[in-house]
Amino acid sequence: MDPGRPLPGRGSFLSSSVHAAAALLLLLVLLVTLLGLPTSISPRAAPALTDQRPQEPTCDPASPLDCADPRLFHLMMRSAIEAFPAVHFARFGRPVPGDPPSASCDMAWRARSDSDSPSKATTKDYRRFAIARDPRTCAYSVLSIGEYHSGPNARKPRRAATNATIAPPPPPALSRSQFARGSYLAYVGGGDRCKPMPHYLRSLLCALAEARYLNRTLVLDLTLCLAASYAAAGTGGMPEEGKRLAFYIDVDHLHSQVPIIEDGQFWADWDRWGVQGQLPARLVEDTRHAHIKFSKVRDTLIVRKFGDVEPGNYWYNVCEGEAKGVLSPMRRVIRWAPSLMHIVDDIVSRMQPDFDSVHIDANGEDLRRKVEEGLDAGRQVYVAGEGVSSALVEALKAKLTVHHLDEFEDLWGTDSKWFLEMRRLNGGVPVEFDGYMREVVDREVFLRGKKKAEVLRIAALDHGKRYSDSVP
Repeated sequence: MDPGRPLPGRGSFLSSSVHAAAALLLLLVLLVTLLGLPTSISPRAAPALTDQRPQEPTCDPASPLDCADPRLFHLMMRSAIEAFPAVHFARFGRPVPGDPPSASCDMAWRARSDSDSPSKATTKDYRRFAIARDPRTCAYSVLSIGEYHSGPNARKPRRAATNATIAPPPPPALSRSQFARGSYLAYVGGGDRCKPMPHYLRSLLCALAEARYLNRTLVLDLTLCLAASYAAAGTGGMPEEGKRLAFYIDVDHLHSQVPIIEDGQFWADWDRWGVQGQLPARLVEDTRHAHIKFSKVRDTLIVRKFGDVEPGNYWYNVCEGEAKGVLSPMRRVIRWAPSLMHIVDDIVSRMQPDFDSVHIDANGEDLRRKVEEGLDAGRQVYVAGEGVSSALVEALKAKLTVHHLDEFEDLWGTDSKWFLEMRRLNGGVPVEFDGYMREVVDREVFLRGKKKAEVLRIAALDHGKRYSDSVP
């Protein structure tokens, strides 16, 4: 074969090979384009396979905390239990946002005394938890727990806003038809004014019992005259008129148990509609008239008028004699004002949940010995009663951790919640923490003790029983 002669079919072969290669390259480019792969495999292009945008944080530390998150709730509970190993926690409240809401939550709890305590008393506290969040993982951590009552946002509102917190608005005016449909019982006069509080409460309970038995609304003066024996310092030791009943009694609870109308409102309405003879009334001037005689009376108003001669003009005489078995005192309708019970709760919370208490109604050189005989050495003790003195307290501190009422006077001082609440209730006029308020708070703290002892005068051995039964 001639060497200079081209091989047959070579050109056509090369041409077809070039076409095939071009088609293959075009197909590869299309495939790369569809898959979004880089068209270069140089080292500079390799990082394009990784997203180089900065990662956004999972949590914004400046945003409000989700205090309702169950994970955070459980963490706060564990932190409280670990921080206060001596506290017997009974129940935790749901956390709520604190201040600032981006870094804190408030949580309340109840703690109980030892299971051996007969009173089963519980104390309340609410504290602020400082919370941190990991900006990437959103994991929570508790940085610190505040002091006693440092988390006010978690404080549970009192059941039914009471008039001890906010001055009650004036009752709505009744129409004539509304007023006429009612039936009323009014006690007028009597010798109960300015008497000691146990006397007043005894008469009030009697009036409430008769009103309930007759199914009538009791016309009641919601102010009282405080006996001179309870007068606060600076009042000259004179009886104090115009003290609001709500300073001492939970009036809202009273309303819920027995229908009551404030006497000023009632007599204003009666002057408009009843005094003209349009509504019938019956006057009763003898306390010996049995209540059963009025059970079917249809008069709009029954007035019991009491005379001027004591002791026959005391209201509680209505419930004596034949009526005693029917008009029994309804002690459960009387509860102490929430404002006073808040002070009791705060005092108990400041002491260890497990404390003993002693009520002292005696004096003499051997008083310290008598007190120590009824208590265990080393215990925390609250001392209550008229026999407490600074000298006795100092003497008892040798063997006991002693607390007494005056130690907590900041709870009713001019900067306290109690003082502000009372001033608001009293129309802006400050209210003194008087002797009967002291007696109520002192007694209620005494009753919260695990082990209770009383030191009494020899001449008044039954005083302990009266002390427990003279008030609700």
